[in-house]
Amino acid sequence: MSTRQIHINGEVCKGCGLCTFYCPKGVLRLSQVPNSKGCRVVEAVRPDACTACRLCETNCPDIALFIES
Repeated sequence: MSTRQIHINGEVCKGCGLCTFYCPKGVLRLSQVPNSKGCRVVEAVRPDACTACRLCETNCPDIALFIES
C-alpha cells in the first residue's frame, strides 16, 4: 500500500465541511483551531485510512486540499 499525503491549505479553507461529508472513510474533520479569517479549517485525523478516492478534492469549492499518492 502506498503512502498518501493529504495536503490542506488552511488559509484557503473556509470550513464548509463538504470534504468531511464526502469522505467515505472519515479521514477528515473540522478542527477547533481557526485560520486567520476565523474559519475552522479541515484536518486529517485518520490519514492512514485514506484510499485516495479524491472525493474530498473534487467536492472542495475552494480547491483547499489535494491528495498525493
